[in-house]
Amino acid sequence: MLTKFFRIFACLLLFAGALPLASAHQVASVELEFKDLGKQWQLQGTMDIAAMMPETRDVLGGLPMSREAVMKSPPQELARVRKETEARLRQLIRLTFADKDIPWRIEFPEFKSEPLVLPENSSDVALVTCTLIADAVPGAGELSAHWSDGQMTDLIILTQSADESQILSALPGGSLVLLKQTAPGKPVAKPLPATAGWVQSGFHHVMGPDHVLFILGLFLLVPGWRALMSQSLLFTLAHSISLALAVFGVVKVPGNWVEHLIALTIAWVGIENLLTRKLGKQRLILVFCFGLLHGLGFASVLAEKVRGISGRQLAAPLLEFNLGVELAQIAILLAAFLILRPLKKYTVQIQTIGSAFIAIVGISWAIQRFFFPGSPLF
Repeated sequence: MLTKFFRIFACLLLFAGALPLASAHQVASVELEFKDLGKQWQLQGTMDIAAMMPETRDVLGGLPMSREAVMKSPPQELARVRKETEARLRQLIRLTFADKDIPWRIEFPEFKSEPLVLPENSSDVALVTCTLIADAVPGAGELSAHWSDGQMTDLIILTQSADESQILSALPGGSLVLLKQTAPGKPVAKPLPATAGWVQSGFHHVMGPDHVLFILGLFLLVPGWRALMSQSLLFTLAHSISLALAVFGVVKVPGNWVEHLIALTIAWVGIENLLTRKLGKQRLILVFCFGLLHGLGFASVLAEKVRGISGRQLAAPLLEFNLGVELAQIAILLAAFLILRPLKKYTVQIQTIGSAFIAIVGISWAIQRFFFPGSPLF
């Protein structure tokens, strides 16, 4: 009876994950397209106004501003939006050429028209287009964009040339080489870093508490290589499939509900570990299903970073982000084995206490995310 209940509950959980229930949230990442126009270098992108304003950008789970409401704002408020957006971008982005800071100015194309018309979108989110402009510097050197540390998101830049396009990503405190120039001032092909920032991004995301606890839950059922490999391979296969399908738009990611349901998967593996010490077929099926759900969670992060990018340009970020996910998973499991090895005689106690902790945290997160969103308690 208990086994049947578990199976029914798991099916309901996965069905709920497909519900198109998602609430809008701020897009705090900065995504820009780099253009070399000869005499000028430009970085252009669309910013979330709420993520730029001091009174709204640091609010936990902050909501975006309404496009319609902002367009109806009085002139003095629009002037403040422009001023604060520029000030925020100057805090976040620094440009250098040949290791020397170069000045840049900013333009807001929408603010040149009356009445103000902001970019349209399906969620009534107030966005504004910004163009960062720097005068081209002659001579040899590299043009680099530096992303401020202390941020929670990445800097994403699309660079295009006659024969190729690249999507580059920098973590907080990192930098990206946008252009390499020879002595006469002519651009030359620059080598693309092997990771381009996406491996680090995938690794960093899995190191969050959600995915760490889930992977440790898999480990604690039967902390042996054979049992762990079967679960790990199924989890990897599942999240790779759903990650790719979601990023390429085949499957729509239901945003916040994915995070709610991931909390339930954490609680599930913790509870199941307390009820059995055997790896059965049911566990493998659930691990695969839960892997699909976690893949949608990975996709919600990656898709937000590469919004506006499509086609073959997505291939490299997708593969490298997934590689980062796998490296993080391996690192977590290796650390777990190293910690458990000198405590081998206490394996049963560690399994019990660890699984109970994971179950309690998973249940707490599920309650918080479903009923108290934005609460700082968990």
